[in-house]
Amino acid sequence: MSNVMIAGIAEPVHGRISGLTPMALHERLALDALADAGLELRDVDAILTLAPRSDSYLIHAAAFAEYLGISPPTALTLEGGGAAPAIMVDMARNMIEGGSVRTVLIVSADMPLSVNTRDSYINTLADSGPVHPDLERPFGPSVPSLFAMVARAYMNEFGADERDFGAVAMHDRAAAIAHPNSHMRSAMDFEGYCASHMIADPLRIFDCSPVSDGGAAVVVTSADRAGKRPVRVMGAGFAMTHLHLSAAPSLTSHGAGQALDRALTCARRQRSDIDIALVYDCFSIAMLINTEDLGFAPKGKAGSAFRNGEFKSDGRIPINTHGGLLSHGYPGRAAGIGNLIEAVVQLRGEAGNRQIPNAKMTMTHGMGGLFATHGVLLLEKV
Repeated sequence: MSNVMIAGIAEPVHGRISGLTPMALHERLALDALADAGLELRDVDAILTLAPRSDSYLIHAAAFAEYLGISPPTALTLEGGGAAPAIMVDMARNMIEGGSVRTVLIVSADMPLSVNTRDSYINTLADSGPVHPDLERPFGPSVPSLFAMVARAYMNEFGADERDFGAVAMHDRAAAIAHPNSHMRSAMDFEGYCASHMIADPLRIFDCSPVSDGGAAVVVTSADRAGKRPVRVMGAGFAMTHLHLSAAPSLTSHGAGQALDRALTCARRQRSDIDIALVYDCFSIAMLINTEDLGFAPKGKAGSAFRNGEFKSDGRIPINTHGGLLSHGYPGRAAGIGNLIEAVVQLRGEAGNRQIPNAKMTMTHGMGGLFATHGVLLLEKV
């Protein structure tokens, strides 16, 4: 049984955050998470960050430690895209279990809505890896258009249509409305979904995550420091099948399930033990494919499961009780850490009217690139 705990969390209201620089947002989240854990800056032995697109520091974690006025022995900036939250928590778990540290501060935040221009953000997305510079970029695809190609392949293979994509968008929006930190909180019905404009056929604007300022901070520590509201880190698993879509072995089946299998083996648990699933859903097609690859629906059947309410709070297995990336918010490089925060809040029993009764174990899934890298984290109520 793991003795590594998540003891503190902090999350802002997602959307446009005014009056703060990206580094100041990192600081606010860090101090709030430490206060939530009952700890102080002097207790931090290691800092882990993910470099935001809205800041230019090459060695971001060291710059952040300097900004905070501390010099922990370990300050690392990691890369992993949307899989980074699982990577960072698992790295913290390994460091604590190995005895080199007792408390790790993880901060992942970004401000692309306030700091980056639209054109620079789109170009950075294409230039930074997901679009192959030689085999894909010369033909002009954007990241949304590549996800749209996956959506078209999924439609052709399984007979899916806009009802399936719309069901995902409406599911997330309904959940986000109940969350005070969500970016998108206006009601959506199928008529409104169909009336939204096309971004990359067949994906409409409500099939795409909004650009948000936001992120979160997490304090991971040993059990003796974990305070009164700890959540146990049970295990993690990872998978990588490709980076660029042109090298993917399949357009409609990827590595999320492999990552979950490895996490379950690490934690000595079964899929049936999972009470809540937080699934990476940067686009509605990502939700459909990842939900199926994770084993929560047969291939080609996730859309009908969403339409039938199987993943609502009172359904077979609740998915994205906070609204996911599609409606809770997509804070650039920090995308995915909101899934982790919701997992902790649910296990603490602090989700208010979103609370899933008797939740004991959560699964947090993150994805980097176009279904390229996957990280799964399993957390359990103490």
